[in-house]
Amino acid sequence: MFCKKDNQNLFRLFISVLITGGIIVSSIAKADIVIPFKKNITIYTSTTETEPLYKAVLALQRDIEKVTGSKAHIKDLSAIKEPGIVVLNSVKDKLQQALIGWEAHHVYTTKINDVEQVILQGADSRGTIYAIYEFSEKVLGVPPLWYFINWKPSSQKAITVSSALDIKVNEPTVKYRAWFPNDMDMFSPWRRLNKDNKELWLETALRHKINTIEYYEQGTYSDKTAYKLSDNFRLISSYGLVLTTHHHSPLNATFRAWEDFWKGIKKVELVPELSLKNEDKIEEFWRYHIETLHRANAEMIWVIGFRAAGDHPFWKTFKDAPGSMKERGAVISRMIKKQRDLVLEITGNPEVQFRSIFYNELSDLMAEGYIDLPNDPNLIWNYVASRRDHFPNLDVQKLNTTGNNLGYYFNYQFTSTGSHFAAGEGPWKMEDNYRYLAPKSTKPILFSVVNAGNLREFVMELAANAKMMWDFNDYRTDAFLTDFCRQYYGADKADRISQLYRSYYMAYWQPRKADLQGIDRQYIFQDLRYWRAIEGLVKVIKEKKYDLNPLKEMGGEQIQNRTYQIVPADNGAENQVDAIINGTAKAADAFKKIMGECDEVYNGLNGASKDFFDTNLRGPAHFMYGLNTSLWNLTKAFKEGSTDKGKQTSLVKQAIHELEQAQKALYSTQYPPFESWYSNSTIFNLSKTINLLKTVNQ
Repeated sequence: MFCKKDNQNLFRLFISVLITGGIIVSSIAKADIVIPFKKNITIYTSTTETEPLYKAVLALQRDIEKVTGSKAHIKDLSAIKEPGIVVLNSVKDKLQQALIGWEAHHVYTTKINDVEQVILQGADSRGTIYAIYEFSEKVLGVPPLWYFINWKPSSQKAITVSSALDIKVNEPTVKYRAWFPNDMDMFSPWRRLNKDNKELWLETALRHKINTIEYYEQGTYSDKTAYKLSDNFRLISSYGLVLTTHHHSPLNATFRAWEDFWKGIKKVELVPELSLKNEDKIEEFWRYHIETLHRANAEMIWVIGFRAAGDHPFWKTFKDAPGSMKERGAVISRMIKKQRDLVLEITGNPEVQFRSIFYNELSDLMAEGYIDLPNDPNLIWNYVASRRDHFPNLDVQKLNTTGNNLGYYFNYQFTSTGSHFAAGEGPWKMEDNYRYLAPKSTKPILFSVVNAGNLREFVMELAANAKMMWDFNDYRTDAFLTDFCRQYYGADKADRISQLYRSYYMAYWQPRKADLQGIDRQYIFQDLRYWRAIEGLVKVIKEKKYDLNPLKEMGGEQIQNRTYQIVPADNGAENQVDAIINGTAKAADAFKKIMGECDEVYNGLNGASKDFFDTNLRGPAHFMYGLNTSLWNLTKAFKEGSTDKGKQTSLVKQAIHELEQAQKALYSTQYPPFESWYSNSTIFNLSKTINLLKTVNQ
């Protein structure tokens, strides 16, 4: 059962109205407001169809219809005569006392023209959007993740709202709160299936009071039409969300689009060389992208930085790049200042918001003091969690208290070694990261973004981050998770399931002891590390290279042992092989226990609660158990293979079986609207990995 929160007793929800022959008879106190949903409920608003707020009004209309079975009518504010729901924007509408504060909002009851009304009011347009979704969640009972979990309400004839309804939400602690769908191998094909898939993830973000989407594309032009913003960027903007771009696409001008730009937009036959000596051409490239975004009137946080044609340092692309890190830092610093000047010139707005992202090489250069950023009060110094294992990097650790505006980029997933099919970092680790950064500035954190890949696997963590960024000081993960479980699984199961979530995250193998105080589970072995380890072991088994430290670093690693972070001594071992055997055995035992408890809880749930529990916790627990037992068997096969080929063959077969069971656990959770979700995976293709394992015994 889904339960409706009482929001600290600020309101009461009564389903106590009988409808007989069109006459509403209420058994509640006269001071309470009966919202007559049958045929003549009205939403009053001044917004128009071209405004983002109108999308939220339509969502409210849809929510009302879902809950009551009756469609609400939308009318202008001037038509207020009967009781209804009044949507007010403090900047635009003058019927009530204006709210003060960025995105503040208020849900309450009052009289307008001597008629009792439910008021949904925001200090600005997004505040009003949030007021609408606050009402939908707290009064109508529509959970923010309704689309992701295929939620269906029990139909109600009418809803009566207490006259004590008074939910006032002050402005958020963190001004810009972003989600970043990245590595979208499953998400992108799913979005192409229908309009709802394409758009409703943006509504889901707004229901969680997220206000920014980090996104990137090959270029800001579409079909080589000059100055046309891409469909995805226009869609995000149409929902009233702030746009910002990725660290490899400052100004949304990735150098991957260099050739397309010159041939498609500039119509030149000879593409200029991508070289530091062609700085005027680089500036022309940037100018086009800035003008495209500016002409579209998109609300932007402008990312300024300098990287390669891809997710690499600029010296991987620019052949005339200097060799020393100090000189490279000077080039980046110069380019960042040039980008800032161009944005200020083109927009003509001295108050535009900038953001510089200290990712990978820029983080290293920042830690060494080789980056000189513009002295701009509107620049966000956006620090990034360490790569592969997500904790504050060295530049954050070295940072003294500053007056700069700080931002933080936290990964719930990571393309090459992190979580992909099963959430691994967890909300406690997220909270620890942000609490580590917060004291580094005399100002509140100004910007937050969480990278969650395909989104579906990380919806609980995304909800936790959104909640923390709105109310940073009072947020506590344990309390959040209990509330989350109460909302999605029912009050009677909330405590047990919230403890199961904690046990699930603690079951992950920690291949290395923590070396940074205050960070929960600093090093963990996520599912993509299992994938890399399995493929790495298959390679050495087939090559008959029986080195007890067989797993090698990824190409291009800047820090030794970062790919796997396996420290044998921390696992009671002298080499990688025995460390893997010990670590995966311990993790498998833990996940097996959680699987049993999850199965028991699962059998006591029903409907969307049951499906969501299977998707978000039970399925991942079964999957991670399968990964651990598969890798354990394969590593044992590797260890035994030099002396006992028969035993090796048997262990490899068992490794294949366990991975097949892990795949089965995932595929069984493909509930609507995600019926074919995992068939799109290209980053961790389970079928391909299973077939690779089968080649060992051929």
